[in-house]
Amino acid sequence: MSGRAWARSRFAGPEVDHLFAPWLLHAGLTPDHAQGGLMMPLLAASIHGAGLSVVQGGAKNFLAAFQALFDELGVRVMLGERVEEIVVAAGKAIGVRTTESRISATRAVLASVTPDVLYGSLLPADKTKVAELEPVRQEAARFRFGRGAMQIHVALSAPPRWRDSRLAPVPMVHITDGSSSTAIACAQAEAGLLPPAAPTVVVGRQDVLDPTRVPKGAAALWIQLQEVPYAPTGDSAGELDTSRGWTEELAAGYANRVLDRIADHAPGLADLVLDTKIITPVDLERANPNARFGDPYGGACDLDQSLFWRPLPSTRSHRTPVEGLWHIGSSTHPGAGLGAGSGHLVAQQLTTPPPLQQIRDRIDRIRIAR
Repeated sequence: MSGRAWARSRFAGPEVDHLFAPWLLHAGLTPDHAQGGLMMPLLAASIHGAGLSVVQGGAKNFLAAFQALFDELGVRVMLGERVEEIVVAAGKAIGVRTTESRISATRAVLASVTPDVLYGSLLPADKTKVAELEPVRQEAARFRFGRGAMQIHVALSAPPRWRDSRLAPVPMVHITDGSSSTAIACAQAEAGLLPPAAPTVVVGRQDVLDPTRVPKGAAALWIQLQEVPYAPTGDSAGELDTSRGWTEELAAGYANRVLDRIADHAPGLADLVLDTKIITPVDLERANPNARFGDPYGGACDLDQSLFWRPLPSTRSHRTPVEGLWHIGSSTHPGAGLGAGSGHLVAQQLTTPPPLQQIRDRIDRIRIAR
């Protein structure tokens, strides 16, 4: 069932659809995708149950916390080296070769990359003689990516003055009319067009939760747009020149359209703007090789590329045809997100003893207890 159908079948009036349909974009879906009827209540339950946390002092502290944990555990983190190849011998992954060195693996290699990169370049066919890999390579070559994403960071001299004052303490606002405009904008983006006057705009105010992010009295907007094409072929409004792709002029023009849409609900917004930073889908891909085609979710989240079929129909439980090689990351189950679900699932498998060993360990504990 789609998210639109789920809301219509269970609620009278448009309020629930308006509130939660935009959240489907955060799962890489549209209001009319299959499984939206599963994801909409799941997202609602997660938001109500756990909330939406931000890291105090900025996202850099998220990385700093992990770095401190790695240091405490004696984990070595290597930056600035590109992995060229996963080294395979006798059908088993035994390490990786980087631009600078070769790193051996005694237990396992975990690859947090997209399927096309893993099976297309990191496991070269002329060096990886594993018969089961060939059909998987063909599946990986057909792996699809979703719409591009765009972010606009805006520094403000003062908080936005919402027409509805109840929005002032709200840290995230979706500007949308639910399934209607969201579905249309998604269809336009998937057709290569920039949505016109009604794109779904995610307006984040992280400084509402963490005032240390901005100077006293100031504010900042974290704007996310998930209905933009990676390679625009036209503008639905016929106003912007897309003939040269995501140029600075095109990015600025579209950002102004988005800010105007926000200003409809927060008059005088333009007078508060101190500076903007625009990240286009091309910029996103350049910054993160896993964001192929500007897709922040590591691949299209259609039903055939989700759940048991993510990343590929022939791969299960993050295993690959190469012994000791595990596939993790947003392209794998359970998908994108900061929860690191795929790595956690693989870690559980790697650290859980085989069933027979578990029985022996339990018997030993019983003996000791007696």
